[in-house]
Amino acid sequence: MASSSKSSSALVTSSKKNHYDVFVTFRGEDTRNNFTDFLFDALETKGIMVFRDVINLQKGECIGPELFRAIEISQVYVAIFSKNYASSTWCLQELEKICECIKGSGKHVLPVFYDVDPSEVRKQSGIYSEAFVKHEQRFQQDSMKVSRWREALEQVGSISGWDLRDEPLAREIKEIVQKIINILECKYSCVSKDLVGIDSPIQALQNHLLLNSVDGVRAIGICGMGGIGKTTLATTLYGQISHQFSASCFIDDVTKIYGLHDDPLDVQKQILFQTLGIEHQQICNRYHATTLIQRKLCHERTLMILDNVDQVEQLEKIAVHREWLGPGSRIIIISRDEHVLKAYGVDVVYKVSLLDWNEAHMLFCRKAFKDEKIIMSNYQNLVDQILHYAKGLPLAIKVLGSFLFGRNVTEWKSALTRLRQSPVKDVMDVLQLSFDGLNETEKDIFLHIACFFNNDSEEDVKNILNCCGFHADIGLRVLIDKSLVSISYSIINMHSLLEELGRKIVQNSSSKEPRKWSRLWSTEQLYDVMLENMEKHVEAIVLYYKEDEEADFEHLSKMSNLRLLFIANYISTMLGFPSCLSNKLRFVHWFRYPSKYLPSNFHPNELVELILTESNIKQLWKNKKYLPNLRTLDLRHSRNLEKIIDFGEFPNLERLDLEGCINLVELDPSIGLLRKLVYLNLKDCKSLVSIPNNIFGLSSLQYLNMCGCSKVFNNPRRLMKSGISSEKKQQHDIRESASHHLPGLKWIILAHDSSHMLPSLHSLCCLRKVDISFCYLSHVPDAIECLHWLERLNLAGNDFVTLPSLRKLSKLVYLNLEHCKLLESLPQLPFPTNTGEVHREYDDYFCGAGLLIFNCPKLGEREHCRSMTLLWMKQFIKANPRSSSEIQIVNPGSEIPSWINNQRMGYSIAIDRSPIRHDNDNNIIGIVCCAAFTMAPYREIFYSSELMNLAFKRIDSNERLLKMRVPVKLSLVTTKSSHLWIIYLPREYPGYSCHEFGKIELKFFEVEGLEVESCGYRWVCKQDIQEFNLIMNHKNSLTPKCKILTIEDETQPEPQP
Repeated sequence: MASSSKSSSALVTSSKKNHYDVFVTFRGEDTRNNFTDFLFDALETKGIMVFRDVINLQKGECIGPELFRAIEISQVYVAIFSKNYASSTWCLQELEKICECIKGSGKHVLPVFYDVDPSEVRKQSGIYSEAFVKHEQRFQQDSMKVSRWREALEQVGSISGWDLRDEPLAREIKEIVQKIINILECKYSCVSKDLVGIDSPIQALQNHLLLNSVDGVRAIGICGMGGIGKTTLATTLYGQISHQFSASCFIDDVTKIYGLHDDPLDVQKQILFQTLGIEHQQICNRYHATTLIQRKLCHERTLMILDNVDQVEQLEKIAVHREWLGPGSRIIIISRDEHVLKAYGVDVVYKVSLLDWNEAHMLFCRKAFKDEKIIMSNYQNLVDQILHYAKGLPLAIKVLGSFLFGRNVTEWKSALTRLRQSPVKDVMDVLQLSFDGLNETEKDIFLHIACFFNNDSEEDVKNILNCCGFHADIGLRVLIDKSLVSISYSIINMHSLLEELGRKIVQNSSSKEPRKWSRLWSTEQLYDVMLENMEKHVEAIVLYYKEDEEADFEHLSKMSNLRLLFIANYISTMLGFPSCLSNKLRFVHWFRYPSKYLPSNFHPNELVELILTESNIKQLWKNKKYLPNLRTLDLRHSRNLEKIIDFGEFPNLERLDLEGCINLVELDPSIGLLRKLVYLNLKDCKSLVSIPNNIFGLSSLQYLNMCGCSKVFNNPRRLMKSGISSEKKQQHDIRESASHHLPGLKWIILAHDSSHMLPSLHSLCCLRKVDISFCYLSHVPDAIECLHWLERLNLAGNDFVTLPSLRKLSKLVYLNLEHCKLLESLPQLPFPTNTGEVHREYDDYFCGAGLLIFNCPKLGEREHCRSMTLLWMKQFIKANPRSSSEIQIVNPGSEIPSWINNQRMGYSIAIDRSPIRHDNDNNIIGIVCCAAFTMAPYREIFYSSELMNLAFKRIDSNERLLKMRVPVKLSLVTTKSSHLWIIYLPREYPGYSCHEFGKIELKFFEVEGLEVESCGYRWVCKQDIQEFNLIMNHKNSLTPKCKILTIEDETQPEPQP
């Protein structure tokens, strides 16, 4: 429409734009200052681009080409029919052009009947008839033009539109605007061709938003590492859903806007302008802005997206309050820090994932080749290298792809070489922002992980960081919240580009500043430090084995600020050895430490952990060293270790590991002073013939392993006399202390001499795991029942015939009796109780709950034994229905129990997954698998527990999902026997889900005598658990017969320490 007093077209933009959303044709003198003006304002507020011609065209002139072009490039047309519309030739020419443009284009025209009857427009009757009489007289020489105008009016007038007569204009305008927004949705929904892998995240976000619900206000958060595409995702989402809201805004980079004046006012002004069209100059101050947000937006269904929020205080000061928004409103907050989102109280946090390989490949090819497929095959290997470098980070993929576009193979290779030496600045600058937001301790943790501990165990890394004084629990949580690291299956993961950022920060290779060398992770760096005389700056060293590598450790003597020393594997050639070590060391792990003693001038008062596994140590120091902060001393497999002279110098020691120290003959009696000792491992100390009695006065002890210490138990008289100091009074005091503090555990030490056993075991109230396997014990006393907190008991490989009752050990979850070749009957077992999560710390090759009764050839009433062990498993499941731990049983038997209702001969069976696929109510709680196998004597070649494995595989791809090895030692079998291996896995086993399992397969080495006869499985349901008691109560005959094993059904009182 022209802009004369009699006709107009819409909006204040130049006609030279490339497109318009809406073109409005109307008669100016009828509606410009009322309805049409209100409509323009409503469309502008929604951010819809509407055309209005501001050129003064003279009455009677033809519509200029600029108007025709504006009509052609518009998407939606609004025709406002008023009384004088048909009298305007401009209006009619516009309408004719509009009808031409909508043919086959998918464009829309919306008729609005302002003050005329739709039939008058359609039939050109009434006042429209009068107008056309004049047109026919005026254009007698061009009657076809008038005919085209009639056709246009008939065509548009026949479309269902809005009849505004006697209708409230505000309501009708709102409907018209919403209709236009709905039509434009397809345009808004168009995804840029550069966006890959976005459909699934968009759908997930829409599901979280519950867009169909208009009750209440919902808030969701979007988080992820820098460059992962959070803003891109939110922008696309905004385009797709904003039309569903009466008010909407997208605030870019809140932190930047907020930080310009350290004030929320600028952000508030943007919110008010985008949602309500309130100009910035109309807002006086923060109080005014806050009041407007509170008063105005409570009447609107608002979509508010706030990008890059890094502090929850920003949201509070901006006044982003749910209760101030209208029903059905949605708030989306984007942040790199998950803690900000949770502190604000979002309903859901959506974490943006990296691109998978196929998505990354597609995106890169679009950038590097302008196609989704690689055009030239000689680039393929280079593309793979680049994608491996980028690791699915969209920003890195786009930047690298754009940089390499149009370059030849040689240039690509050169760019890759440069990339390995100097990362792309645009990518690193984005990642650096997250690092800069950390405090100093958090930066130290980040750099330690980047330099040393990426892809390492969460538990191990936390332990080292805590030893270094970095408060790892809260520090790691911050890094996780800021998407700088993640933890998956208890492994810490850092993206390779973040790792590279951290290492570059440490190397600080800027030509303007000398390198600081605070952390070293290669022997080459060790050499560079020596050349630059920068030893005093080194705070941490972590070195791993490289074949044929030489290392000079002499310069460790100059590293006076060293706090962490970790030499993980043996360096083949050691050119020098330090004469001293830093007294600031807090953590030392030196595998195969070569010297017989630690340096005499090494006084590590801050040392927390000392780990010298497979070392050449004969004695730690020639003289005493007071180490008040030492918590862990690990000298495993130090074959030359002869003694530790005074444990009293380590008053806070919690873990002592001497496993495999085969030359250790006795323990110093001062070990009885370690009242904080939790963990004591003496496994395979085969020369150990005596230990002081007061070792059992360690009231904090939770783990005791004396597996293979047979000489101790075979020489009880020497036990009482050994390990005593030369002073007789001290000898007497130590013995007296032992008899007062812990007489009760002499049942272990003096297993062959029952006269030395005393009834009390209260000093061992914390003991949770005891391993006294393969010690040739012929007797275990009744007093074992006093260990009320005992969870795991390994009595394998001993010579007893019977065992005392274990009925009172209500927390016992694991009992190992394998290779007890003289055992004739089983003990009474406790009724399984709810133990919470099974204690997994300090365990060997078996982690979960279970009963292992393997290779016990003299065991009687085997059928009864099998039924009762199966009952124990069922009762354990019933008592712990939500446990994520597996249960394993190995016991004598050749036939799979009939309760396991899916059976097959051979070593594999397909799993019918239909029950769990259709289990919408989570009725299935887990799966029980069973294998019947025979084992004959064989000459051991392999590690025995690896001889047979159970694997769960996908049925379609044969991919192995989970492998479990048989939890017994098969190598000690002397006579052929048959056994059952039964495994229970909960529905959601850590790292796996039962619904993925398609096939069970038993794999074993081809060892003569090992054969899997049959296997089977059963889905375990909630009703099975309820039936367990009924089934067993029905078999009343079991209890009186049970001389071998009883399950106590009565409620056990909670044991008291």
